[in-house]
Amino acid sequence: MKITFKILTVMTVIVFLTSCNFKPKSFDQMMREIRQDFAREAEISNARILAWEYLVDSLYQMADTNQIATFLTIDSLISNDTSLDRHKISELHFIKGDIYYRIDSLQKSITEFTTVGVDYSPKHLAARASAYLKLKQYDNALTDLKKAAEINSDFFWNIGNYYEVIGNKDYAISCYTKLYNRDTMIYKFCQDRITELKKPTTELLTELVFRNRERFILLMKGVE
Repeated sequence: MKITFKILTVMTVIVFLTSCNFKPKSFDQMMREIRQDFAREAEISNARILAWEYLVDSLYQMADTNQIATFLTIDSLISNDTSLDRHKISELHFIKGDIYYRIDSLQKSITEFTTVGVDYSPKHLAARASAYLKLKQYDNALTDLKKAAEINSDFFWNIGNYYEVIGNKDYAISCYTKLYNRDTMIYKFCQDRITELKKPTTELLTELVFRNRERFILLMKGVE
């Protein structure tokens, strides 16, 4: 009886599917639906990315004329926008610190660079080092730069900058050479700086020069 019942159940399902004109999707149809779903997701993701980039640009533009309003806006975003993840909160603190640095509120800039991200972000470490350097807190500056270079060797460039600022041209050349030898194409700018430093008339840097703060926007593209 149990076997007969199972057979009847299977036959019932088959009849039902047949009566509903059930047809399996073709491979082309499945791929078309996958492409459509991916395109929708890409559109949503791109809109979020562009909205964030627009916000960052707007904050810097606002800071050109009204730093106080910019700081209040950033504080409000950090406190009230629950959609912000840790990375974006860290970036907002960085922007605030960067603006403070530009107006020579160095201790406040250090506070912002320290608040979020400094333990894992070489960008925050190097930015804080730049403020320390202006305050002539040389040991703190070098400590941060060395930590940044341990995470990302690109920051050996800024260690070279540091030695220029304190007047040690030979150590600066040594740092630039170390980075240049890692990849003579990518770090050609280090060799260019070495060439300049070997000229008797070249002036040494007075602050860190950042070459890695360009923002790249990576947008998703639907499958064609």
